[in-house]
Amino acid sequence: MLASQIAKETQADILEIVVKSPYDRNYQQTLARANSERETANYPELNMQVPDLSQYQTIYLGYPVWAMTLSHPMTAFLIQYGSQLQHKQIAPFMTEGGYGQGDSVERLKGMLKVDGSSTNRYETALVIDGNKVDREVKQINQWIHRVTQRD
Repeated sequence: MLASQIAKETQADILEIVVKSPYDRNYQQTLARANSERETANYPELNMQVPDLSQYQTIYLGYPVWAMTLSHPMTAFLIQYGSQLQHKQIAPFMTEGGYGQGDSVERLKGMLKVDGSSTNRYETALVIDGNKVDREVKQINQWIHRVTQRD
């Protein structure tokens, strides 16, 4: 798991985004649900405890890219907790299925703006093919090095 690799190398805490009603393991069922959520902007309810994020200066935000944009669980997290992510160094990382990051980083930045302005410093996103995470150790470590040199 990419998040675990990053946490291990940076000594970072991990907060897993958990939805109240888990997505089906069947791809077609999940796709149908995701399409419905996107069309109605009715994102999943979260079922998790979030610590006080003010204690962190750098936030590593990891997510899978869904349909060339932010996954719905990440969107729900940003809607609910984005106000706690102000004045931070944001280091986005993601897995994708062969089509790239799409508009996910732009959307993430847009969701974290306050009155149209950003209060955050953003690192260049780490984008890894979800099927190649285990083979991209060098790329992952180089990205971690760049991020931690700016802390």
